[in-house]
Amino acid sequence: METDTLMVAERKCKDCGKILGPGREDRQYCDSACRTNYNNRRRKESQNSIEEVNEPAQLSVPDYITRIQEIQLNNRRILEGLCSEEKAGRIRTRDLIGKGFNIKFMTSEAEPTESGKIYRFCFEYGYHLEDNGFALIICRKREVV
Repeated sequence: METDTLMVAERKCKDCGKILGPGREDRQYCDSACRTNYNNRRRKESQNSIEEVNEPAQLSVPDYITRIQEIQLNNRRILEGLCSEEKAGRIRTRDLIGKGFNIKFMTSEAEPTESGKIYRFCFEYGYHLEDNGFALIICRKREVV
C-alpha cells in the first residue's frame, strides 16, 4: 500500500534564511533580533533609494540656460506684482524670498546711486536690499522696444 506524502513548504527566516521550526504558521523570523535586523536593513535601503532620487541630475547646456531663464522670468513676474512704473514698492526681504524670488539670479546691476544704493534688475524691474530687512522695488523705463 502506497502512502501519499503531503509536501509542506519549508518556511525560512526573512533575515538569515534558516528554516523556521515549529510555531505559528505566519511566523517570518527566527527571533526578534532577526526581525529587527531585517527591518533596519530594509529601512536603510529605502532611505538610500530616496536619496538617489533626490540627487539633482546634471542638466545639458540648453536645459541649464532654459532653467536660468525660467528663474529670471519668475523673478520678474514677482517684482512686477510689487510695484508699478509710477510707484515703487516695498516688501520684507524674507517675504520676497517666500514668494519664490531667487536673489542669485538677475539680468543686470546698475551703477550705485548718489546715496550708494545698488539696484539689481530682472529685466526692467529692480530691487535694492535695505539694511533694515526690507527690499525696495522699482521699475525703470524699458531700454529695448
